[in-house]
Amino acid sequence: MSADADVIVIGGGLFGCATAYYLAAFGLDTLVLEREGGLGADASGATAGNLHLQLSPSTYAQKDEAWIRSFSDTIPFFRDCVAFWREVVPTLPRDVELRITGGLMVAQTAAQLETLQRKTAIETAQGLDIALLSRAEVATLAPYLARDVLGAAWCPGEGMANPMLSVAAFADGARRAGARFRTGANVRAMTRDGSHWELDSSAGLLRAPRVVVAAGHGSAALTDALGLSLGLTSRVIQMAASEPCAPFVPHLVYHAEQRMTLKQTANGNVLMGGGWSASLDGRFGRPAALRESIEGALGVAVAVVPSLAPVNLLRTWAGYNVYTPDGRPYLGAVPGRDGLFLAICNTYGFTLGPLCALLAAEAVAGRKPSHDLAAFAPGRASARQ
Repeated sequence: MSADADVIVIGGGLFGCATAYYLAAFGLDTLVLEREGGLGADASGATAGNLHLQLSPSTYAQKDEAWIRSFSDTIPFFRDCVAFWREVVPTLPRDVELRITGGLMVAQTAAQLETLQRKTAIETAQGLDIALLSRAEVATLAPYLARDVLGAAWCPGEGMANPMLSVAAFADGARRAGARFRTGANVRAMTRDGSHWELDSSAGLLRAPRVVVAAGHGSAALTDALGLSLGLTSRVIQMAASEPCAPFVPHLVYHAEQRMTLKQTANGNVLMGGGWSASLDGRFGRPAALRESIEGALGVAVAVVPSLAPVNLLRTWAGYNVYTPDGRPYLGAVPGRDGLFLAICNTYGFTLGPLCALLAAEAVAGRKPSHDLAAFAPGRASARQ
């Protein structure tokens, strides 16, 4: 039986579409499979579109100092990932509304300010361009912030892009290079048969010598079934968007303690997130927003940016966030599984997406990696056990 492609990529989100973009550019016949909902309909369609460099405040609440310092080793890679966004965007066939306007993590109490001081010390040691601003400096740089903001960590390299346009741009670029896409193709099982992988899917039996698992939160079921213990977990989180309004928030804004990310899009909508918990719809099993999380997110947003108070809420939505045990993505070949590769993100998947996709594609194509993959190798999961 002949192969259906040189490589099958499972997952039609940012990681999957961007990986296909590079695989096709390398001359490999590439087939992308996405289950119901269309490209970017899962986590990539629910993400805020933030380009992060700063350590998350929730990390301090959930992890110990050793974990934080270990994860901080990835900061130079994050910096490279944001820089790579600048490189790749001009090569894409459509605009993705990329803007690098800087990020502010604000503190409204003395304890929060101390958290920012500890955080910025770690980040500075890793070479991140970041500064702790005083109340007066914050008022000058960001007059839209509340007067009780005591200070903020300012990182000029942070920014944002439009998630749905980004997925579509990579998919369009992949198609132009020869990649094929098949939606409504849910992969139920994978087995190795000689020199090929056989995929039992709702689109029929598909075969390829190489397979890339890039299915976001759906990757756990596929890898668990193969006996791979990656420790993947996920949460359902939600976002909210205001009606379009005149530009007044040029930065990406976080909070040092509260769950909040906030920014204004190119067309004027203010997006509010921060990892507020959502739920699964009881009838359809799909992510659904929770009223109490909507109220919580809006309350924090208005407390930080008071002029949002009279602005109408336009819509809310929910989706999955994926987590790896050490906060790092899984990229590259799976040891002992010929032809099996991973391109699985962590919670910062949007920031990391394009460069991680290139690294995964280089591994599949047998090319010299643009970065050292040791810190992201799938084999580290076994070493951890």
